[in-house]
Order: sequence, then C-alpha cells, then structure tokens
Amino acid sequence: MTSPYRTALITGASSGIGRALAERLAADGVTVVLSARRESLLRAVADDIASRGGTARVEPLDVADTSTTVEAIRRIDGEVGGLDLVIANAGVGMRPRDMPSFSWEAVAAPCHVNFCGAVATLTAVLPAMAERRRGHVVGISSLAAFGALPGRGGYSAPKAGLSMFLESIRMDLAPYGVHVTAVHPGFVRTAMTARTRAPMPFMMESAPAADLIVRALAKAPATIDFPLPLTLAARLGGVLPRMLRDPLLRRLAADARRGTPDEST
Repeated sequence: MTSPYRTALITGASSGIGRALAERLAADGVTVVLSARRESLLRAVADDIASRGGTARVEPLDVADTSTTVEAIRRIDGEVGGLDLVIANAGVGMRPRDMPSFSWEAVAAPCHVNFCGAVATLTAVLPAMAERRRGHVVGISSLAAFGALPGRGGYSAPKAGLSMFLESIRMDLAPYGVHVTAVHPGFVRTAMTARTRAPMPFMMESAPAADLIVRALAKAPATIDFPLPLTLAARLGGVLPRMLRDPLLRRLAADARRGTPDEST
C-alpha cells in the first residue's frame, strides 16, 4: 500500500496502538517519529522498525507537559521538512481502586493528559499545516466518548471533549486543505486494558486495529469508529432516555468502578 504521508509523528508510540500504528506506517515507507515517556521502549520500537527496513526517529516526550510538547513538535516539524501526519495517541486511564472515581485524584491525570495533552499535540503544528495547505491530524478518542458511564467520568469526559474539539477544528481547517480525523476504538489489547478486570467484549489486537485505522485514514474521514457492534451499542446508549439508560448502566457500575490502571496507551 502506497502511503499518502511522507512523515508522521505518533505519541504513545512505545506500546499498544501507538506502536502498532508506527510499525504499520513505517511498513508503508513513512518516516515515523516515535514519542512517549519511556525512551528505552521507544528505542526498542525504532530498532524493530529498522530491522524491517523502515525509518524511525526517537523523540521522548511527556504530553502532560503541554508547553514542552508544543515546542518540541514544532522543532521536529521544522527538522523533518514538515510533518504530514500527527497522531495524538498518548493517554492514561483512571485509578479508582484506592480512591473514589469522582475524586480529583482519580480524574486529574486522564483529564489533563487525554484532553490537554492531546490538544497540545494536535495544535502544535496546525498553523504550519494551514500555511502549507496540507497535513492530517488524528486524535485517538474512544467509543466511551459517546455517552456517560458510571465510574468512568474522568475517562469518558476528556475523550468526549477531544472528539468535540476535533469536530470543531475539522470545520475550521477544511478551507486550508488540512484533514482532521477522530478515531473511536472499542477495546484494544494494550498495557492499559491488560490489567482491567471488567468485561471487554469484541476485544481487538493492536496490529489489526492499527491496520484498520491506517487503511481508513487514506480517505481522510471525519471519524473512524470500530468495532461495529460496540459502535452501534455506544451510539444507542448515548441517545437512550435516562429512564431506560440509567438502570442498565447501574448494573454495570461494579465492573466500571474497577476502571483501568494509570498506564500509557
């Protein structure tokens, strides 16, 4: 498959969906810039990509430090002659096991990283992309963005905010030829989901999920939602009347309160 991109930056590229996306894009001849907090893991990914004939560059980055993130991505954009694709994938889950899911301590990290960190990543080069009149920014949101879930407000809310932000800037950037896509995956096997005890139907492996995303991105859609059964359920749950939705979700509250550990995706 011939890629429409020459260069791509992926955050959260040390494992999970981010790593799989980097490997998939590199296999198509894209020069990938790998970003995450853990440099040793990034170098292992870069070495693996190089062993397969791909090109990868390691740039350790913690998106929680938004000012540094913006500065670094703008520097990288200049050094590579302009990024064609930026994927904001880095994220964390909630930590409700030792604190209430409605406490600030439980929601602070996912709200800051999953929304502010993602937005900083995406907007860092948007003015340059608009000036070049080309480029594609992608935010990895979640099907959890489509409706309220008990015990998961700190995760669902910033993902919903990210999706809304992406939809807004998609309209802003259309006249400049810059594409914007929000990706809403269901359950994908990652370090984050590996420690989750709640039911996770229609679980996908990272590589097939990345392949699905990359293939779909070629058409620059507004959204990429998968898998279909969970997408339909999430969309339906988001529009059900509260009198029907709330009793159903309360039955799932015990599982939802287990949440997901605070691990990068």
